[in-house]
Amino acid sequence: MPEPLSRAQFRAGADQAPGRGRRRRQSRGDVKEAAILDCAWRLLGTTAVADITIEALAAGAGISRPAFYFYFESREAVIRALGERVAAGLRDTVTASPDAMGARPRATTRQMVAAYLERWRAEGPVLRAMSPLYESDAEHRAFWDEISDRIRSTIATAIDSERAAGRALPAPPTSRDIASALMAMMWRSGYELSLSPPSDAADAQRVEVLTTMCMRMIYGERPAAFLADSRP
Repeated sequence: MPEPLSRAQFRAGADQAPGRGRRRRQSRGDVKEAAILDCAWRLLGTTAVADITIEALAAGAGISRPAFYFYFESREAVIRALGERVAAGLRDTVTASPDAMGARPRATTRQMVAAYLERWRAEGPVLRAMSPLYESDAEHRAFWDEISDRIRSTIATAIDSERAAGRALPAPPTSRDIASALMAMMWRSGYELSLSPPSDAADAQRVEVLTTMCMRMIYGERPAAFLADSRP
């Protein structure tokens, strides 16, 4: 599974091509752009998105307010740049190994759930900032809808494959409806986890509960052997 991104990886990512809402810049400005992103990451851990100011971002990066606009056109563009990298990682976590469901359904589901929650633990402040940005920023909303649809389609395809093999419960509901419900459950659980104190025991318990819920939504009540980590 992909590893959660660190702030250092975000800084490295700033050297890539400009994203939406980002200004053209000279290569010598890469360090300052990365510093703005790094400052935004830190601020999101303690400050609501609405309270983060251009002045704070500029000061944290060691530049003036006018200079800020050489790198980004707005505060929202900065948050979006962070959010798009995190969202892509979240998508890859869920879509990494859907083909393994048939061979080891519970183990594969547990692995995906654990990796998903690990990202929330590491990247929660940025992910939580996506909710207000989704409501206020049409460009980000379109991006996030695309990410969500890809995740939904991947889960639905896996469910359809299990149904075709006679292992999963038949419709209704449709596989996409189940996928949407699973996504909503996982998002809320990740959101709450990111606000809770770190606890290996509590996190492990959450993984097991969510894994069981996912399995029951797809497979229903089945013999314990069917839900084991491997099939004979």
